Amino acid sequence: MREEYEYRLNSSGSSLSGLCEAWNKVYNLNGSQMEYEIPEQAGSGRLTGFCSGRRIRVINYDINFSKPVDMTGYSGTPHMDLLFCLGEQAGWDLPESGKVFHICPGESYIGTSFETRKRSVFSPGTHMHILEIKVPLADIQNIYENIDNTRAGERSSFKEFSTGKYRLTPSVQAMIRQMSDCPYKGYLRQLYMEGKVYELIAVYFSETVLQKDNAILIPDFSKADLNCIYQAKRLLDEAPERNVSLSLLSRCVGLNEYKLKKGFKVVYGVSVHSYVIQKRLELAKTILDMEDVTVSDAAGRAGYGNVSHFAAAFRKRYGSNPGQYLRDVRD
Repeated sequence: MREEYEYRLNSSGSSLSGLCEAWNKVYNLNGSQMEYEIPEQAGSGRLTGFCSGRRIRVINYDINFSKPVDMTGYSGTPHMDLLFCLGEQAGWDLPESGKVFHICPGESYIGTSFETRKRSVFSPGTHMHILEIKVPLADIQNIYENIDNTRAGERSSFKEFSTGKYRLTPSVQAMIRQMSDCPYKGYLRQLYMEGKVYELIAVYFSETVLQKDNAILIPDFSKADLNCIYQAKRLLDEAPERNVSLSLLSRCVGLNEYKLKKGFKVVYGVSVHSYVIQKRLELAKTILDMEDVTVSDAAGRAGYGNVSHFAAAFRKRYGSNPGQYLRDVRD
């Protein structure tokens, strides 16, 4: 009996059979979860899967391919795919259509699939960090048919948003990070993910899909420009505590200030300044969680010269003063 989803390698006797087997397992989970380490002969990274009680599947790909992977997938269930780019630009060839699918940071893709067969080819050097959510089409159609489009004053057609790319709002990005970095194990992880997936779908529809002006448009940026923007993010991620001006950052990546400022906001959904604050607060929280330090020490190591400014920003993001948070952590 054929599984709901099946994946097969297109080369016989391939050393990547374990990878294909994992793909099949993660796509056919039934109310459970799994994690699979990518074998050395394929590259590195991991594939993590979760299935809710309503057969909504969540797959987190964080994979670096070191050799070509040519795979064909078979789908026995009409479904909607939601793809969220968690890393840099990712893409793969679709030989049967002659097209290339690609998705950039700050983008999501939503599409329906009635196809029973699709071939995908991943090139060596591909880094794919994507969160995918598969929802049976009957379920998603039923959900949408009960959503009133209040802006238009009438119910909208499900087909209006059945395919396309959309910008990610900050709140959607935050939920995706929470799902990707879920700290729980076993049943607690399943319970947490079950709630988060429905929360994400609700907020994603509300803030992204139903907002017609949120369709992705990046007409003014070349591939070289986007690579500079990705490099700027990498530099900020490496050392968020450093005081780096927009002018210096633009010189480091070889892109003028205007394009860097505009492009960063388009790609990542936040300004360079807001992103630095976000990363500094995450760093400070990690220091408070893991080390025996004072609030002042954590603030300084995260790049804050003014503890009061740090406390206000921390409280705004995490809903608690850093001093109280530190006491709660140590209790």
